[in-house]
Amino acid sequence: MKLEKILHTLNDEGHAVEGLTIMSGYRTPFSNKAIGNVQYSRHVWGGAADFYIDQSPKDGVMDDLNKDGVVNREDAVWLANFISNMSKQSAFGPRVGGLGIYGANAAHGPCVHVDVRGTLARW
Repeated sequence: MKLEKILHTLNDEGHAVEGLTIMSGYRTPFSNKAIGNVQYSRHVWGGAADFYIDQSPKDGVMDDLNKDGVVNREDAVWLANFISNMSKQSAFGPRVGGLGIYGANAAHGPCVHVDVRGTLARW
């Protein structure tokens, strides 16, 4: 529901986005441990997603959301700020939670994390 709200709000505000590219949703405890994540990650409970927008061009990486000519962590910052503003306007109702920003690394490009832990958390 939270991801759908983000997608619809992006479109309502003039950002034509067909869908969000989910890098990671539910993880088994084994796979979560294998990537070095914390034991009680919201991913293990099915309440988190790491994602990015790959609309134009569809090339498997985050789009240049902040329009500065490069794809980098700042595009994840742009998306996180968009989501944070939605949160400040109570757009998620009871689905409040975490919001994290990730830059590119050897495994993936820039992305954001959202979850529904019930309390605000930012990183």
